[in-house]
Amino acid sequence: MRKLALVALALAAGCRSLPFPDPQLEGEYGKALKKWTRSVTLYSGLETRAFARIVYLSPDFVESQARELSKLRAELPDQAAQTLEKMRQDYRQPSFFAVVYMPDKTANDWNQSDSVWRIALNLGFGEGGPDKVVRFEVPFNAELRALYPYLDEYSTAYQIRFPEPAAPQQSAGSTPISFTPTEAQVVIAGALGQMKFHWRLDGGPEEPSTGTAPAELKAPGTPKP
Repeated sequence: MRKLALVALALAAGCRSLPFPDPQLEGEYGKALKKWTRSVTLYSGLETRAFARIVYLSPDFVESQARELSKLRAELPDQAAQTLEKMRQDYRQPSFFAVVYMPDKTANDWNQSDSVWRIALNLGFGEGGPDKVVRFEVPFNAELRALYPYLDEYSTAYQIRFPEPAAPQQSAGSTPISFTPTEAQVVIAGALGQMKFHWRLDGGPEEPSTGTAPAELKAPGTPKP
């Protein structure tokens, strides 16, 4: 009986474990990737409802990724300069790369216009939705896997782009406001819960990224008390 109880506990604990380990990030690019990645897990009891890693494609990170990409492609200096310029143009709007795992495949729909999730970015002047979401699925190509070692056969990936941030409108004749964001927050919220990802852009203290599932959400087949 005691042995059966231990097995049951081990199985229950396994429900909270993710099906893939954290990758080992090495070198300068690995440091940059780690610096700009935030992770959140949504649990309902012992069950994992969603797990997401989101990378903020900040100007600093884009430069690091461009160098890594040029290194992978063995580009000459002039080709590397072109790669950097192209990536700067591609990510001139606030952009993010997300690696997402959800057991409920019907909820893994961030790219759909009628998604069950609300996706928003706040850079200090209120929230706004994305203007483009691109979905990537298994099999991921070798270059994408090299740039984002978080990818695996269980995951879906999304590239999320938001419109250029704009300061609030001012009255005629007033002095224009210089807009330099100091923080970024991405909110992913829906019936399965809320995920909030935070980045501090000026080096100050950063609010932790968090995930909250509805208290009443239970695993399928779980009886109500």
